Amino acid sequence: MKYIYSVLFLLTGYAATAQFSISTGYSLGLPGQEMKKNINALHSLSAEVMYRLPGKLNRVQAGIDLGWGTYANEQKKQTFDFGNGDITETFVNYSSNVVQARLTARVFLLEDKPIMPYVSGKAGYTKFYSNIFIEDPHDPNGCKALDQSNIIKDGTFSAAYGAGFQIDWVLFGSRRGPGRRYIDISVNNSSGGKIDYINTKKLIDANNPPVGTDGKPLTVRFINASTQQIHEHQVAEVYTTPLRMLEFKISAVFGFN
Repeated sequence: MKYIYSVLFLLTGYAATAQFSISTGYSLGLPGQEMKKNINALHSLSAEVMYRLPGKLNRVQAGIDLGWGTYANEQKKQTFDFGNGDITETFVNYSSNVVQARLTARVFLLEDKPIMPYVSGKAGYTKFYSNIFIEDPHDPNGCKALDQSNIIKDGTFSAAYGAGFQIDWVLFGSRRGPGRRYIDISVNNSSGGKIDYINTKKLIDANNPPVGTDGKPLTVRFINASTQQIHEHQVAEVYTTPLRMLEFKISAVFGFN
């Protein structure tokens, strides 16, 4: 995340002397096609820095769109049976997240109006990553997980197209200051290449993993505290599908002249 903050800092440094706007908001991503069978909705925080082109192209804005979100943050109690009489019961914590960094452009159909509709396009990179933390059972005769956090990560090029509109805050009784302020509401259809991610819509039972599915088992190594013997046990399923997401976003926009 450090590089995201660095980019935002550098871009906002120019905002006071150019036709820039900065926005921050909330995005709801609804997975589509094959992806919607495997994961829940994506809830994200987003930030944009946009530059308004000069002259005859002043209806066009271009910039960068950044986002971080989560589609799973769950805890499940699991009993791991290692087949030799050793049984470990502990909690497994699943956290699945998405980072996006995309170049974006929009063309306003109207300008300098209280409500300004626009069409937009985006292109960039989307990364999925999941952390699985298996709590230490603190059992001297049990087993402890060796693999923790960043269990799986994958990314793909992504592109999106959509439309939206900006509402001037003066319509809500706000006084107009030196900069313009808007509420931005948009919807975008996002797609990308195939990507690996864990199935969090239906988490597995460690002792009864599913059979006959399209998922690949994701295993974690355990070590017995007394014998130092290493075992592997399935904790999730990995699916590979194309990235498909319908995004709804609402943001507060702050313009600088």
